[in-house]
Amino acid sequence: MKATIEMEKIENYQLVDLERQLTLMRDVFRLHQNEIRKKYKISSTEMEIILYVHDFGPHRMKNVGEKFRIKFSTLTSLVDKIERFNLVRRVSSKEDRRAILITITRKGQRMLEEYNGQVKSLAEEMNQAVKEGSLIQFLENLEKTTQLQAAEIESFEE
Repeated sequence: MKATIEMEKIENYQLVDLERQLTLMRDVFRLHQNEIRKKYKISSTEMEIILYVHDFGPHRMKNVGEKFRIKFSTLTSLVDKIERFNLVRRVSSKEDRRAILITITRKGQRMLEEYNGQVKSLAEEMNQAVKEGSLIQFLENLEKTTQLQAAEIESFEE
């Protein structure tokens, strides 16, 4: 009985420590994103649009507006700005010439490489810190957790 209580205390301490570490990691990523945004003089919404187009390929202005729940007039001014900074460009769709697609430029890709460099660096550090056998287990658990969180987020969006 006493051993069970001690184990629960250890598990609670580990959980609190994990929460603290995840919060710190979130704050570090947020600070890094803010540095990149300041360097390129873009807002968080503009950064999200660039990330979205990068991750999912060229998208129609209308679809991006719906995804981010932004009025078309507001989206137009946001895209105007990041297009002026040469981070994205508008192109006509080959399938429907009336449709305008947002695509990422080379400069936009370089910005995202700089942004994602921190994630790569963190992954390399974690790889060094975690023993090889436990890294596989850690990655499997992280993937399960991420999938659960993603499903929960998607249910909020509906």
